[in-house]
Amino acid sequence: MIAEIAVDLAAIARNADALARLVAPARLTAVVKANAYGHGLVAVARALAPHAARLCVYELDEAVVLRDAGIDAPVHVLGPIAPGDLDVAHAADVQVTLWDRDLYARQVASVARRRGRPFAVHAKIETGVVRLGLTPDEAPDALARYAATPEFALVGAFTHLAAAEEIDSGFTLQQLARFDAATRALDPRIERHAAATAAAVLWPETRLSAVRCGIGLYGIWPSSESATPMRARGLELEPALTWRTRIVALHAIDEGTSVGYGRTWHAGRRALIATLPIGYAEGLPRAAGNAAHVLVRGTRVPLVGRVCMDMAFADVTDVTDVAVGDAVTLIGTDGAARIDAEELAAACGTIGYEVVARLPAHVPRTFSETR
Repeated sequence: MIAEIAVDLAAIARNADALARLVAPARLTAVVKANAYGHGLVAVARALAPHAARLCVYELDEAVVLRDAGIDAPVHVLGPIAPGDLDVAHAADVQVTLWDRDLYARQVASVARRRGRPFAVHAKIETGVVRLGLTPDEAPDALARYAATPEFALVGAFTHLAAAEEIDSGFTLQQLARFDAATRALDPRIERHAAATAAAVLWPETRLSAVRCGIGLYGIWPSSESATPMRARGLELEPALTWRTRIVALHAIDEGTSVGYGRTWHAGRRALIATLPIGYAEGLPRAAGNAAHVLVRGTRVPLVGRVCMDMAFADVTDVTDVAVGDAVTLIGTDGAARIDAEELAAACGTIGYEVVARLPAHVPRTFSETR
């Protein structure tokens, strides 16, 4: 075993239930894009389907994987679908995103007409991120057109919030006002959704009729800034992922000896260096070298030297009875010590989302359900 990832599906389900209780009566939709944020798409989707009104993915390929696995829950593809793949999307009975009034909408309608069944669609409205979406000015006309098009079954209208993880709600409320104005004429039976995890917890006015929760389902806080006020609102999240490798070699080195490419770290004393069979090809950020820590025998130890493509180094000088084969925890708990995704991310100058989303699919995952 080079590395393994263990995922607690029951913890994910409990996080979903906690979020659902908090945002009710808004409906919870579960975001499982990016291989369920690195946790494992199919297993996580199966665990979440009973707890969510809908599953959300980014790519059509993810939706097809879910259908091939026998998961028949409603699935919304948040991202663009290539026109040539719309027949596949229709056959998979997925909900697609519309963001224009012209070419793409006509292509989607054409496929639905030819196949004899409406496409379930969500209209995306751009209110402040500058990605996909109708402008607030063009949205009312486009929404009316979508609702009147027999090839469309308009399920919802949505937007994406740019700064909901910040404590200052000013821009979030500006976006919400733009969205409200753009969707004011919608039939109230059509869902409106804007909030992801942070907004859904911190700003109740953004919950509307549904929320799209992703990162919180996996027990990861959207940001360090938002964690404290989210807890103050009664939310506790359970981290669901443990990521481990093992020591494959130990090297006793003299003071002054360098370790790794570029000789960026030199021993300040006689030291014992553990070689780990995991690098940035296995998801450990290169920036973790000389910055992050791991756990060995319940002891927090530093990663030293540059992380290589497939190997990394830890200074285990202070670990009693350390041996080749010992487990090394990159994310998770070892004894009384814990390293979470947010800590690893902060050491690498990034966010917890990126750390887990970049965990490669080829790293073996095991799934359990702790009660």
